[in-house]
Amino acid sequence: MSAYNVRLYDYKHSQQLRIYTKAVNQQSEDDKKADVKNNDKKEKEEQEQTEPDYERSYKVSTNRTKQKIYEITRANTWDWFITLTFDRNKIDSSNYDLLLEKVRKWFNHVKERKAPNMKYIIIPELHKDGIHYHFHGLLADCSQLTFVDSGIVQNGKIVYNISDFRYGFTTATKVEDTRKVSSYISKYITKDLEIHIKGKRRFLASKNCEKVNIIDYHMTEEEIETLMDSISLDITHMKTQDIPDAHQRIKYIELKKGDIGNDR
Repeated sequence: MSAYNVRLYDYKHSQQLRIYTKAVNQQSEDDKKADVKNNDKKEKEEQEQTEPDYERSYKVSTNRTKQKIYEITRANTWDWFITLTFDRNKIDSSNYDLLLEKVRKWFNHVKERKAPNMKYIIIPELHKDGIHYHFHGLLADCSQLTFVDSGIVQNGKIVYNISDFRYGFTTATKVEDTRKVSSYISKYITKDLEIHIKGKRRFLASKNCEKVNIIDYHMTEEEIETLMDSISLDITHMKTQDIPDAHQRIKYIELKKGDIGNDR
């Protein structure tokens, strides 16, 4: 198991640097395989967990899912933000397994028949009633789909409908900023959702989605200072987040696409 305190996310059009006050241990492939083998044991242990243990477990799971979604969405350039709502007169929208299968088959059908190069990521949202589900998603390279102007304008954007979707109702708006929409869409993953769909797939993503290149470093304080000096002119945004439970502080630094990581 190796450790890092600086992690670079090398995206298509930009980079994000994360600097950690406490080194993070990284699992080796052998460690990951061992974790898989211990899943049954963990399931039994969960039965003995206290309420704080459950809270911590769901929080970790929620954050892990959000991170996966963010990495995928940020690594791609998107054209549309969509919402899929199922007609309850046609489909039981409280049956998550059924809905997920309908969504999966519909996107497979679209890729096979209309838009073979389409990229997508689809994320569920639990309705306010705590029973029913609808889905949000991002699409790219899907000009073969039929987007119809609904006549509605929200926040200065034209709202379209996707006439190809037959299971219910849709809205679609054009994406202007991939970084912003990546942060926005991952927020649909909540603790309540994690509880309701425990053990099930939390999102769907097409196989042709691009992946982020992640590079880890273990640097001294002096090396970090030198790095910060070298990238100062390329910084577009910076924020710091405290994670008390992990005794961790993370500095997030957004950068123009540069030369960091090209030597690896």
